[in-house]
Amino acid sequence: MKSVAFPFLLAAAVACGGALSARGADGGVESRFRGLAQSFGVGDAKTDVMADSADYDLESGWTTFTGNVAIRHGGWELRADRIRYKSETGDAQAFGNVSLTGEDGTLVTGDTLDVNLNERAGRVETVDLYTAPFRVIADEATVTGAAKAGGAYETQGVTLTTCTNEPGRFHWHVHADRARLRPGDDVTGWGVVPRLFGIPFFYVPYFWKDLERHYGFRFQPGWRGSWGAFLLASYKLPLLRDKEEKEFVDNYIFVDLRSKRGVAFGDKVQWTFGEDESKGYLTGWFLPEDKDLPEEISLPEDDPRYRVRFRHDWNATDRDQVLLQALYVSDVRVQKDFFRKEYKEMTEPDNYATYTHYGDSWSGGLTARARLNDFYGQTERLPEAWLDLASFEVADTGIYFENETAAAFLRRRFAEPVDGSWAGAGEAPEEYDAFRFDTRFELSYPGKYFGWLSFVPRAAWRGTYYDKTRLEIAEKVLETNVSTNEAGKVVTTTEEKERTRWEEDDSGFRSVFELGAELSTRAYGFWDGADGRQWRHVLEPYANYTYVPEPNFLPSELYQFDAVDALDKKHTLRVGLRQRWQERDPATGGTAEPWYLDAWADLDLDPAEDDGENFVGAGWDARWRPASWMRVRWQGFYDNAESELATSEVQLTAWHDVFRCDALYRYRRDVNSYFDGGVSWYANERWAFNLFARYEFETSQVEEVGGWIQRSWDCLALRFVASVEPGYENEAGADEDDDWHVTVTGWLTDFVPASILEEDAR
Repeated sequence: MKSVAFPFLLAAAVACGGALSARGADGGVESRFRGLAQSFGVGDAKTDVMADSADYDLESGWTTFTGNVAIRHGGWELRADRIRYKSETGDAQAFGNVSLTGEDGTLVTGDTLDVNLNERAGRVETVDLYTAPFRVIADEATVTGAAKAGGAYETQGVTLTTCTNEPGRFHWHVHADRARLRPGDDVTGWGVVPRLFGIPFFYVPYFWKDLERHYGFRFQPGWRGSWGAFLLASYKLPLLRDKEEKEFVDNYIFVDLRSKRGVAFGDKVQWTFGEDESKGYLTGWFLPEDKDLPEEISLPEDDPRYRVRFRHDWNATDRDQVLLQALYVSDVRVQKDFFRKEYKEMTEPDNYATYTHYGDSWSGGLTARARLNDFYGQTERLPEAWLDLASFEVADTGIYFENETAAAFLRRRFAEPVDGSWAGAGEAPEEYDAFRFDTRFELSYPGKYFGWLSFVPRAAWRGTYYDKTRLEIAEKVLETNVSTNEAGKVVTTTEEKERTRWEEDDSGFRSVFELGAELSTRAYGFWDGADGRQWRHVLEPYANYTYVPEPNFLPSELYQFDAVDALDKKHTLRVGLRQRWQERDPATGGTAEPWYLDAWADLDLDPAEDDGENFVGAGWDARWRPASWMRVRWQGFYDNAESELATSEVQLTAWHDVFRCDALYRYRRDVNSYFDGGVSWYANERWAFNLFARYEFETSQVEEVGGWIQRSWDCLALRFVASVEPGYENEAGADEDDDWHVTVTGWLTDFVPASILEEDAR
């Protein structure tokens, strides 16, 4: 039945205007059709045929299609000047201008092709093959099961590249004696010579490249003042690679050569399971001997410098999350000397293990934090269990309830200096610890009155149990001073002074009550702009009143671990006004909020007797979005008691088709004030530029300034980076020299690495 089905389907084309002629051929019956366009079969077996004419041999089962032939089958399309096709088996022989296009975008072109469309298996001569992202030019190729998992193209005398320009002008390519390509999976080559701009620079007998993962070598050469000439190198290889289950365990091997510091080694194991449900890494870095150890670093002779870091994020379920992090280093400067990006993000290590469960209206978990290095200070939580109940209505009463509860074993540990000496009195502060159970309940009754006034009264109570408190003891001590008078004689004087010390006391339970209310309303104003846009101005005046009477334990009577222990009496009022300017485009119906301003004043209704000033200060939060590609935000607070700004932060973010700009100015009185910003300009498809700078205002010091220039081709990008960190006097009183940094890095545009610079990938 199958042997005669196709001729009857072809005969249907005659009704569409085809012409039929019959003649004998070796005793067989041959049929010819012109202007053929026909489909037959269903589902995966469906085949579409287009051709100028067709000759069918009933005895052999072969049909010869001629002129603009296209056969579509199973998501693949075969085109040629002439194709012999056997529908019963799926065999096809194509001649002249052959192209085979796969449903995954794979394209094979050549002079002749023998293929089975059912199995995607066959052979092609003088092949020009595209399987994303590689273009392959070969003398010969064999297709083996490309439609199935593990299917491949076997090629001989092959050139591979991701460039799109003409052969002979590739910016990079590799030539291999033999190569195997598995679409969507990997490329393997034997006898490989890579070339950059046509110049051979290496030879490897074996080459393997995953099409999704960044396996292989990475290099970053350069020079830094504190390192000398350097070459950072890594090799990434898979330990576990299961693309179907999305399970990967990769290994990075690092070798860092620095002319001033020596040779360092490292290894990093990184894992990912599922759609980022579980991911993390364990990395170790080891410098056997630092040839240029900073003077302020006190390490035993010939001791190595090292860093070990572990991190794991696990979304166990949709409601359960586990986060783990640990960082252990040889000394207080190793991060700053060798891992600068990480040092800027995390000046001191934060070692933790947390488990969190998210319920429908509550969340809870367990947290542990510990210090691993003695030269860092930290409040340890060993561990802390917590439970938060989100605000919910109590039995349709209109009253809302919320609760926060935590229990923790806390220990405050102070940083121990490397040289063993302490500033000031010369005595190390004593570590202290306590068990603390803390819970806070709040009831609120939100309501709307007169149709326009929102009033939310609230009442809260906080109870905190400490298994130990501290007792303040004032005592008088005699202080002896020895000096030399104008006559040159030594004079000894004794002076009686008062000194305060603390001793451990019994357990205690602190009660803190709080009453408060928030009052707010909203008003609108509308107008039409000259450009036809509709505008709305929203005014939201509000007031927030808080009263907390003096608790039975003052902060001075409690060991201080965090903000919970610093709670004291409070009687304040905040009055403010939020304003929003919103616009609507009648043509598109879209809305935007170009302007937002929240301004408030804080009042202390029970000021200290020696102060007597009710006005505490004023704060603001202003946001401006002049265009869809630009945002400006300014936040700050003015301290009336000191008659100066306490905080101020201005942030600008702008992005467009050819540039991006990020700038941040942050002012913190008596702390750290700095400017950090950068701008990137993508002038065209070939060139891009960047400038960045960081300025410290307290010391009037440029912390770093630099930039990069990037040259891109269709398949290759090179980036030259230069920066300088001007010299300064560090926290140990030692002079730091200017630290210049220049480096060059490159990558294939189809395989952009996770970290552009190798020094950030450790």
